[in-house]
Amino acid sequence: MTRKILIAVWALLALAAAGGVIWFYVAGNVGDPTEVTAPPITADTATAAGEQPSSPTTSEAPAATTTESPAPSTTAASSGAEDDEASADGADQSPDPEPQEEAEAASGETVELQLTDGTEARFLIYEDLRGEPFTVVGVTTEVVGRINVNRADLAASQMGDILINARTFVTDTGNRDRAIRGPILNAEQFEFIVFRPHAIIGLSGAAEPGVEWSFTVEGELTVRDITKPVTFDVVARLEDGDVLEGEASATVFRSDFNLSIPSVPFVANVADEIGLELDFIAGPVGLG
Repeated sequence: MTRKILIAVWALLALAAAGGVIWFYVAGNVGDPTEVTAPPITADTATAAGEQPSSPTTSEAPAATTTESPAPSTTAASSGAEDDEASADGADQSPDPEPQEEAEAASGETVELQLTDGTEARFLIYEDLRGEPFTVVGVTTEVVGRINVNRADLAASQMGDILINARTFVTDTGNRDRAIRGPILNAEQFEFIVFRPHAIIGLSGAAEPGVEWSFTVEGELTVRDITKPVTFDVVARLEDGDVLEGEASATVFRSDFNLSIPSVPFVANVADEIGLELDFIAGPVGLG
């Protein structure tokens, strides 16, 4: 009798183990990554250096403003004095062209850039693997985003949403990759990790080719269905040809995003702290 009970227990354990393996592989089986382009920087998403994002705009177009001109005279001027007076009045009413010229010049200093080949997003997390310290590094190049850089006045630069495809992270093993895109990130349902910037702090002056700028970007990071505030430290430089290169880094916590690690043999003491890194290259929109 005792032997039959032991056999039954071992059979149940074997079935549970087999079910766990099947679940592990099925949970990590996600669809192919969706091809997306960088979302445009709009009035809703634009984040200028040192400013909070604009209030949402409605779909209604603003009412056009017109300036009524006085009706032309139907009679000839009675004297040269009247002509002179009219000319003087017209001169006073003529718009000053300087502000328009300055605005056009400032607009010409802004270059629209998008993340391109060579951009790489990473996460780093510590764990005990088979009793030894180990740092897991997950990498993906599936990152899109746009940045408007004002070369004459960096404080007028803008940044849009950054999207990272959670289905494409690669680590040191396939089993780990399945765990990340399956039970941890649920990338089948929540394909994109999104960083939405709210403020760019510390940018000023003009951009000189090859000279680095250090600044921070405050915003919100959405992982699965949870959004938390995150601040990235950034170092960037504008190279010849209007190519922006740089690195960004931040620290987040698993517990803030409810990221649970499946129980896996040989893995223990997974840290709560996660390092986030982004090596980016951005080139002019429409090129490459």
